[in-house]
Amino acid sequence: MDEEVSSIILIGCGSSIDLEAYLEINPEQYSMDNNDWNDHWRQELQDDVKKHSKKQYRRKIYVLDGHRPWNLDNLFNTDMVVCFDDGTVDNGLHDERDAYLELVQLYAADEGDTDADSESESEAVEDLSDEQIESDDDDDVRNYKIMQNRKRQQLRAKHHRNALEIIIQDYYNQGSTVATSTSSLIYALMTKIGETSIDNLWLAIVGTSSLDSNYPQVYDKLQPIFRDEVHRLVPSSHFEDNEKTADTMTLTVERDYHLFLLRHWTLYDSFTYSSMVNAKLNLWTQDGKKRLHKMLAKMGVSLAVAQQKWLYMDVRIKKQLPYIFSKYLPVYGLEGIVREGFFRYFGYTVQLSAMECVEALTALLETSANSSTGVEEELDNGTINKNIVKREQLWIENFWRGWDALDLAPTTTQSALGTRIKGYDLLLEGLGKAKEVQQIVFRTGMSLLERKLIKNLRLYRLCVLYDNAIPDLAVFVNPLMLAKLGTWLLDNLTEVDYKSHQVQLKPLVVASLDVNSDTYMVMGLAPKYPRDMDASARARLIQQGSSTTRLNTFSVAFKELAASSGAKVRVDSFNSAAIEIRKDDLSPFLEKLTLSGII
Repeated sequence: MDEEVSSIILIGCGSSIDLEAYLEINPEQYSMDNNDWNDHWRQELQDDVKKHSKKQYRRKIYVLDGHRPWNLDNLFNTDMVVCFDDGTVDNGLHDERDAYLELVQLYAADEGDTDADSESESEAVEDLSDEQIESDDDDDVRNYKIMQNRKRQQLRAKHHRNALEIIIQDYYNQGSTVATSTSSLIYALMTKIGETSIDNLWLAIVGTSSLDSNYPQVYDKLQPIFRDEVHRLVPSSHFEDNEKTADTMTLTVERDYHLFLLRHWTLYDSFTYSSMVNAKLNLWTQDGKKRLHKMLAKMGVSLAVAQQKWLYMDVRIKKQLPYIFSKYLPVYGLEGIVREGFFRYFGYTVQLSAMECVEALTALLETSANSSTGVEEELDNGTINKNIVKREQLWIENFWRGWDALDLAPTTTQSALGTRIKGYDLLLEGLGKAKEVQQIVFRTGMSLLERKLIKNLRLYRLCVLYDNAIPDLAVFVNPLMLAKLGTWLLDNLTEVDYKSHQVQLKPLVVASLDVNSDTYMVMGLAPKYPRDMDASARARLIQQGSSTTRLNTFSVAFKELAASSGAKVRVDSFNSAAIEIRKDDLSPFLEKLTLSGII
């Protein structure tokens, strides 16, 4: 890394690893007390850091990341790393902070105290009363009592240290989760410096909306805050009094539907491919499809109308849908389909909701514009390494396509290299890909459930996607796609368990073969509560199955098993519960996972 770099900003990563060790940084090399450091730069940075740290550095690492648990070294043992938090450190980590700081002092004392034995003996003598010492004429008896007293002190100190270490270990072993939205942290910082704008607010809302699928509690907590912020920046009177033009880029809060891309598909397809509806009605079964048809009939919507594109549906039916949904859908357990959503207008009539934007961006990250799924006949080490590099290059290209899609400038640009699609046009392309991806997930998930390819083990469920068994196997090499399939399976399995009164909701391990690298992408997913479960039912489920946790303990289990089993494992994702493992190592690794009892 360039020595002149003074600020390293980590967004969406870095909270759970010891950054100084991972980046191989020696803080003393960057201390502003170092005489080699230029006085000009020292003075320039001094005001910026003196309020936040006891020791000043010419390089700082800033972490904005919602993943938990924190690495406590970053929080409490360095002034070089600055962690931005939503308040949980001050409010929820009192015991961990006290235990960590005391352990640091104890470890430092162990390393630096060469006279520990003599001091312990002195303390042992002091703990004996004068009567005990004077009454003991025999030196052997006196020495014996001193030794016994010292042993008791050492034992108490050892027990105390063990108790402190258990507090820290329990914190790390509780599992991983996402506790807050990184984009909301960034927007809060921009608010502090007066850089609030509709564009920045929109980006923060899109980022937070991406958590709704897997971490709905985080989205539900932040949604009212963003709603109030929209009303503050864009008063309703301003939107009503101004006619929309080709340059209109306003942001509103309106009624939305928790259905997959309803405004860009048909009502029937949107119901069919919505994960929530799928899980509630069991649409992967024939009985589930019959329930869907019966539900549409009860709502007074014919199949012909339901299969019309949303754009061409009768306007009268569209206006009646909120009332129809609120009347009939709760009978099928589909509460919450109608809810508030955030919408961005692009010109005269075009609008996108934040949830639609999330689906489009995710699809651009999951799929490549020009990717080959060809399989090499023979794989040697050179070919495997080349394929891995090619795959990772595609992921990087996907990232920049997602970046371009968020560009709110002109939609396309012309250059000598050709036309580059950006902004809204690229989002529309992403919406088309999102529909294709969702159909692949539904088709694959339905096949796995129908063929009973998900093993119900003692501690978790296991699903392995292998060659010749899954038609779209190459798609699930991407961790985002594998996570989407795993989440779809969990949603459906959770509903089945809940309806059959299963006490313990099990986590899921899903593995997908990459035939081009001869490896498996393995991902562990925490158990999920059924969507829209009421608070009393959730509390009862927690009480009945106390061992159930919604935190992802696979992040800990994978790390420990990789170290103890000798399996070659790569963690090449923002998700620490996603690993890449050699094909030959998968079976013994899963066997050890089953027997370990770690999860």
